[in-house]
Amino acid sequence: MKRYNIRLGLYAIILSGLIGVISCSKTEEPPRPVGTGLPYTNTTTRRLAELLDSIPEASIYRAAFKRTGIQQYIDSLNTDNSNAYYTLFVPVNKAWEAAGYTMGNINTVPAEELELLIRYLSITGGIAAKPGSVTGETAYYPFTYPEKPVCSEVPGPFADNGFYYYHRLSVGMTGGVLRLNGKDVGRKPVIPAVNGAVYLIDSMITKPVYESYQVLSADTAFTFYMAALKKSNALYEQSGILGNRYYNIRFNDTAALVLMTGGTELGGEPATAVFAPDNNAFRKAGFASIEEINNYIDRSALADAPPGTEMLTNMDSILVNHRILINATGDVNVNLTNPYTGCLLSNAWPNYVNNGAAMGAITYRIENSRIVLHRPDAPQGRGAVIIGPSDITTLTGVIHRVDNLLLPNP
Repeated sequence: MKRYNIRLGLYAIILSGLIGVISCSKTEEPPRPVGTGLPYTNTTTRRLAELLDSIPEASIYRAAFKRTGIQQYIDSLNTDNSNAYYTLFVPVNKAWEAAGYTMGNINTVPAEELELLIRYLSITGGIAAKPGSVTGETAYYPFTYPEKPVCSEVPGPFADNGFYYYHRLSVGMTGGVLRLNGKDVGRKPVIPAVNGAVYLIDSMITKPVYESYQVLSADTAFTFYMAALKKSNALYEQSGILGNRYYNIRFNDTAALVLMTGGTELGGEPATAVFAPDNNAFRKAGFASIEEINNYIDRSALADAPPGTEMLTNMDSILVNHRILINATGDVNVNLTNPYTGCLLSNAWPNYVNNGAAMGAITYRIENSRIVLHRPDAPQGRGAVIIGPSDITTLTGVIHRVDNLLLPNP
């Protein structure tokens, strides 16, 4: 697994003669970019602004771009180096129209809204011009980073602890198909400029605004899952172990979504990959109703434990294997980023991760182009397959829907 460095963005991350693996890896705080050239094989005399003016498919983007302060922001970064490089992921006109923006209304959309859309799809540095297949994903801090860190747009129950989220944009490529945040966005070749490059993309990728907890709570496909988490949470509260400072953690309603919300510095913010079992997964495991789930959890033994000892209900001892902490406090998986399905399918993410009994563990394999999860402590137990929707990016990580509970028995 390779490390890479970022502050406002990254230098060029792949040299043209060394195209290989971009790991699903950790972020670290580097020096400010100095404008090292991008590894483009062809030459051009146009700068980014001129390049945008020449692309017919980018007319809506161009109109939006000119209503923002992004060019002035780029110019401000060029104070010390007029040849600093940038990569713009530019949604084509059809992508803007599918998102509700047209040439007829783009000039009436609030400039602040357009600024956020475009900033999130803009990074410092660049990626190789013609990578046929780049394994894994690389996380960048896009132009949204220089603004203040953010909390969820809809206040969550655990957003009051002084920690914040830094937006990231995950970039990957397989067989010439570009991925942003795990989504295929097209295979159009890069268009180089003197001071950067443009990738035309077929879909509008937007920054996340909700925590994983909020996304799961709003989806009726996960009512059994959330009920199980809340029931376990109630028992933890009764036992006085919720948010135990010994672990320096925050409970997102339950041990199965445990996360110290946000971070205090760039590169240090934790995230969680949630492999969320839907209602049918519980039914297949023999839980026909929320009442049956509650009765099962009530049989947990949480009476006594030494101070600082993590205690899980009988249900959370199962569900803890349905999420993995990433880049968290205490050096938990600090070399990993969000495990998007493209990253898993290309085996760029380790197929065995064990954070310990209280923090979760998974192993996975690829079967007929499907990602099948297992518990490392029960490799012959019930497997769970990632099904759609998956690759749901949130402020606190990524969510995948799975079709089974990870039980120790088949």
